[in-house]
Amino acid sequence: MTDRLSTTELQDRFVTAVGPTALIAASTDASGELVLELRPPLPGRVRVYIRNATDPPGGRPTPEHKIQLTGQRRGERGEFDWSGVDFVIVCGYAVEHDVFVFWDAALRIDFAYSTSLEVKSANVQAAAASGLRVRQDRRLQTGMEVVICAPSQLVVEAIEERASSGEVGSRGVGAPVTGGRPYLRPPPGGSATPRSRVFRFDPDAIDRGTNAHKKVQNQLADAVRARGWEPRSPSDSDPLFDVGWIAADAAWIAEVKSLTPANEERQLRLGLGQVLSYAHLVDWGFENNHPVLAVEREPSSGYWPDLCESHGVALSWPDVFDELLDSCV
Repeated sequence: MTDRLSTTELQDRFVTAVGPTALIAASTDASGELVLELRPPLPGRVRVYIRNATDPPGGRPTPEHKIQLTGQRRGERGEFDWSGVDFVIVCGYAVEHDVFVFWDAALRIDFAYSTSLEVKSANVQAAAASGLRVRQDRRLQTGMEVVICAPSQLVVEAIEERASSGEVGSRGVGAPVTGGRPYLRPPPGGSATPRSRVFRFDPDAIDRGTNAHKKVQNQLADAVRARGWEPRSPSDSDPLFDVGWIAADAAWIAEVKSLTPANEERQLRLGLGQVLSYAHLVDWGFENNHPVLAVEREPSSGYWPDLCESHGVALSWPDVFDELLDSCV
């Protein structure tokens, strides 16, 4: 069970994380909420609603940390108090990870008693492990929210990002995206193979391979986004990889291959060569580019994981995408 701190302890942790460089003064208002006077470029006066972020057992199939909004009386509707301040912060603190989670207070309007605000536990853990900010998109009735998970040493940066609504977005972990373009989901339907190539293969096999390729590609992109990173497609200056992303100050470049019993060896050999070339050619300004070969299923030949590893390539498939993404941090 996650440890819980008292309200005073939570507020003290937050004030300590902000630090004297950014903090002018700290106090509490009549409701007991934390009020801070901050130095530019942060908002001058902020009210901070801070709660324990816990991950209770059971419930949702995807583990989540959450806070509960209980400032109003049971049965009453609640809202955050924006009076007398320039900005309102609502956040949770996961004490076991020393990570603060920032939700968007402006999107939380007229909420019920004990309303829960959630974030995937994997993103809290990723922020703790990487020492960088991790973001997660959440679609609300009031708009699209970007939840920010920040280790305590990056609380000031997280406040600045939260307050800069025009700059808030899912831009990868702790670093702006410097290459590629936002991920483009391939269009649904049949094969996009040029007619000049169709005669070399069975058209049904081409369609099947193309559709399987699209499915795996989108599964990988969705898994990347679920971690709070932004999946990327190649820009005009990039080689034609399938999915890219930035994590822990490195670029991850993936080539996707569908597999059938008849073409498995050929597809794996082709994909291995392609992704090594792509990872070598991509220049997004990072010291390290990590090649990833993402396939439809586990290869039937057991030597492929060792072969890929010997070339520095991560071999993965949908059942183990979580393990792949765990390795990114």
